[in-house]
Amino acid sequence: MTWWLACTRLLRRSCACACSGESMHEFTMLERIYALNPQLPASVVLPPGDDMAMVSCNQSGEILVAADSAIEGRHTPMGCDPYLIGRKAVLRNLSDVAAMGNARPIAIVACATLPASIDSARAWRLFEGLRETAALWNAPLVGGDTAMLSSNVLHAPIMVSVTILAVKQVLSHAVITRAGACIGDGVYVTGTIGGAWDAATGLGRHLDFTPRIEAAHALCAALNTRLHAMIDVSDGLGRDLGHIARASHCDLEIDLARVPVSVGVSPLEAIAHGEDYELAFTAIGEVPTSIAGVAVTRIGTVVAGNGRVMMRDGPASFDASRMGYEHASPTNDDPQARAKS
Repeated sequence: MTWWLACTRLLRRSCACACSGESMHEFTMLERIYALNPQLPASVVLPPGDDMAMVSCNQSGEILVAADSAIEGRHTPMGCDPYLIGRKAVLRNLSDVAAMGNARPIAIVACATLPASIDSARAWRLFEGLRETAALWNAPLVGGDTAMLSSNVLHAPIMVSVTILAVKQVLSHAVITRAGACIGDGVYVTGTIGGAWDAATGLGRHLDFTPRIEAAHALCAALNTRLHAMIDVSDGLGRDLGHIARASHCDLEIDLARVPVSVGVSPLEAIAHGEDYELAFTAIGEVPTSIAGVAVTRIGTVVAGNGRVMMRDGPASFDASRMGYEHASPTNDDPQARAKS
């Protein structure tokens, strides 16, 4: 089958991040991106240059779609190398693909809204980050658009929205959702939690993490139907486990002392910080302690309930299902609010 995508208006060009002072010209950019069409994989049937592109898919008849954004000053430090903004926008979407377990990305489209003051060097660095990161994960950048803000908008950030398309990795198997947790399941998390975002600088591993797609595929292969629910940890372990609990109509009992936290971070901070991009999942039966080179830790159990994440901290316990980052909250006006929550 085929899937139609919006025509690209994006560019890749090797250049230094330093400001060039050269104005950005859309049609010059388009000519350069079209010149790169021969480098696209064979799955891109109709490359950029028309009103739409066309990508070949497998025979499942089903397409998974997700979208996420990256805003300078919110998701990255203000004034950072635009390559990091483009890269993170793609990586965040790839983490959503990992959360579905039995899924693999096939293409992305990206729309960038740029300040009027941006020069060609910084614009090209942004598009390099998008294109190169997508190519590394066999999800070529095949479409999108650019728009310039009015010069009357002062101190505007770079804003990028990425839409990702994916298909099933194994056609005969289901994808893993948040809604499948069963009473008696163990609750697990990959890697370590917390410390992904440095509150002082805005830097950290959240800018260059490895989406757990390989680990997700390995979990699906090892556990098969014993893998019941999964989510990627982006807004805080407590809040994201709460999504599983509510979707599955159960409670999760978590032992805070068993949560694998990063060095220098307290467990309470770790479960609320977010930006970890690890996998949290529930499964029944034996689960390996390492998968695809990534540590797997059991942190709790699924029990009867109505959507709580009951975190045991010694003799005390509390509901952690709302602990984490909330995108629409007015308290998150501070770009570092995620790290301070």
